[in-house]
Amino acid sequence: MNGKRILLLAKTPLVERLEPTMLKRLAVGGAVNLDRLETAAQTHERTLALVRKVIGAHRVNEWKVERLQAQDATGKDLVITVGGDGTVLTANSLEADIPLLTVNSDPAGSIGMFTRCTADNFAALFEAWLDGTAVEEIIPRLQVRIDNGTPWRVLNECLFGAANPAAMTRYVLTDGERRESQRSSGVWVATAAGSTAAIRSAGVEPVDAHQAALLYKVREPFPGRGPMDLLEGRQMPPTGLKLMPAMPGVSIFIDGPHFHRTVPPGSVAEFSPSPRPLRLLRLS
Repeated sequence: MNGKRILLLAKTPLVERLEPTMLKRLAVGGAVNLDRLETAAQTHERTLALVRKVIGAHRVNEWKVERLQAQDATGKDLVITVGGDGTVLTANSLEADIPLLTVNSDPAGSIGMFTRCTADNFAALFEAWLDGTAVEEIIPRLQVRIDNGTPWRVLNECLFGAANPAAMTRYVLTDGERRESQRSSGVWVATAAGSTAAIRSAGVEPVDAHQAALLYKVREPFPGRGPMDLLEGRQMPPTGLKLMPAMPGVSIFIDGPHFHRTVPPGSVAEFSPSPRPLRLLRLS
């Protein structure tokens, strides 16, 4: 079979992930609007059906976000995500250095910071990619590795802290030539693209998503042994940051709660600019 090799990655709507009894309890408690969730799921399925039809002549592997593995885009020409920002953040874990065509399947309910088309203009963007006229938008990423091991790319943010959120985190923070032993609830480390997310809620001013940056913010510092100096940093461009746990039970959480790794005491989680940015396709 001829055609492009495509990985199609689709989210699973919330109404399909939760049992009906749980959904009912959430609706009664005012946490969700069932009509809105059903409408969002239907809109998503219509968008997904349209995408499948447009790319039907090509060699397509389709996966749900829950099943995605890092190597699933190896040998592919393109990744298409259908969902919202969460779906794009999941695709960020893929090892292959290929462009992403990101579809917002529910523009009425999804912000879509990383999505670049909807059902209305997907076909036009896909055809533009096929004929070479689509624009590649470059979004800088960070990477983090533990003790010079495998680097993991960070698109939005990484949380360094105790796996138990009720525990205080003890660690050493190194920013360039400056080093400080700290106690806190952990440290947010973000890219420019992630500067409008959690780290902004923590009090850091956002920067343009296309800028190469490393931003960090210490969460709920405990000044029991005196004031701390390295509570916030803005590196533009990134120069590097090291975090070394001084206790067991510390992890890094990359782009949300699903991808996490333990950082043993005395090991170092080192953040640096990634040589491979995110490549988002858009119309010119």
